[in-house]
Amino acid sequence: MALSSKIRVLVVDDDYYVREALTTLLAKDVRTRVVGVAATPEEALSMLGGIGGGGNPDVILLDMRYEEGELSGHEVIPEIRRMVPEVKILAFSMLRDDEVVLAAIEAGADGFVWKNEATDGIASAIWRVYEGRFVVTRSVAQLILGKMGRLRHEVAEIFPDDRKYLDLTERVEQVVRLFCIGGMSAAEIAEELCISENTVRGHIKAAYEILGATSRAEAFQRLIAREDEW
Repeated sequence: MALSSKIRVLVVDDDYYVREALTTLLAKDVRTRVVGVAATPEEALSMLGGIGGGGNPDVILLDMRYEEGELSGHEVIPEIRRMVPEVKILAFSMLRDDEVVLAAIEAGADGFVWKNEATDGIASAIWRVYEGRFVVTRSVAQLILGKMGRLRHEVAEIFPDDRKYLDLTERVEQVVRLFCIGGMSAAEIAEELCISENTVRGHIKAAYEILGATSRAEAFQRLIAREDEW
């Protein structure tokens, strides 16, 4: 997926502050755009087909538990599939319950992460799900270890829940490495990768924000430290 084509995300959660936090977080990522928020599964269903611009979302970030409303997260998944078969669903929950995870995945979710892990890496998890990968974090995989026979997936991508800088896409990381480690200029990188200088500068800016760096030297240090940690 080209970064110029952002992933359209619908956030479904009954906690106002979680919705606001996720909307703010995803707005900062070059790959994602929140096109709607819903407080209940029923509200989410009513929004499908009516979201402005380019139609339905590409990915639904779906909480599993609700205080209000008749449907739970796993109960609404088949309804979403019926209405929008092509949409990807990334489930998440605060409650660490293997039955919640299994119910979501058996209902048709394309991945599952814990809410407290859905911070720095959530955009990357959304991106991977959008690309067609089945994603769970390591702690989710450990929780349901031995019960995977109940799942429809033979292979799951284990998404690290403790790795820093998860939101560097391959292209953004390629650009910032050429810039910081390779010492190339924006013009040289643009020529090397056959993209515009403005695109290069946008990738560098995005990388700086993700790495928490304010200069080339600082970004270089963060990249080297990152390699050491991995």
